[in-house]
Amino acid sequence: MFEITNAKSADVDAAIAVLGDAFAEDPLMLYLFHDNPDGVRAGAMDFFSILLRVRLALGMPAYVLRQDGEILGAAMGYDSSRPTWPDAFTEEWSAFEARVPSFATRIDAYGKICDAHQPSEDHYYLGVIGVAPSMQGKGAGKALLDAFCTPSKTDPKSSGVYLDTTNPASLQFYYKNGFTLSGEGNLDGAPVWCVYSETVR
Repeated sequence: MFEITNAKSADVDAAIAVLGDAFAEDPLMLYLFHDNPDGVRAGAMDFFSILLRVRLALGMPAYVLRQDGEILGAAMGYDSSRPTWPDAFTEEWSAFEARVPSFATRIDAYGKICDAHQPSEDHYYLGVIGVAPSMQGKGAGKALLDAFCTPSKTDPKSSGVYLDTTNPASLQFYYKNGFTLSGEGNLDGAPVWCVYSETVR
């Protein structure tokens, strides 16, 4: 049985390690960090670490999935608001961009695709979701997805949940869970699919 709870600062290291494994071969991570001197996984983990700590600082949705006390999955994003990052994280992000070759240019290209296809109405954005490879296909991903989507359904300001993926298997997973394609793009040969699940009230 899975246990899903709000992420806490003490969960960050374990959650980031799981996401590093989950996204080890992900096309977006390969696109963003293929020329990172420390390797793709290290770049992805630094990336996820900043994002998760920002979500926690801002009180945005962030969850961890446990089984037998071990963190085996994580999900994070934004609710219907888009608060400004604290200055300390803005500075850390700038340093990260400067440290990783081509990252600033590549993340900008990715962001433009995602922004172009997002809903015009207020919505939740699921930025990252991943489970340990050993948990894939066992319902862990769906449990995390449901945990993230449920608050959106009760938030009167939210029209639904928006996300993107570069993984064909993940795309099919989202289709099976009620998401529909809202647009797509391409990052040096890697497709980006943007999908949306509208809340029906």
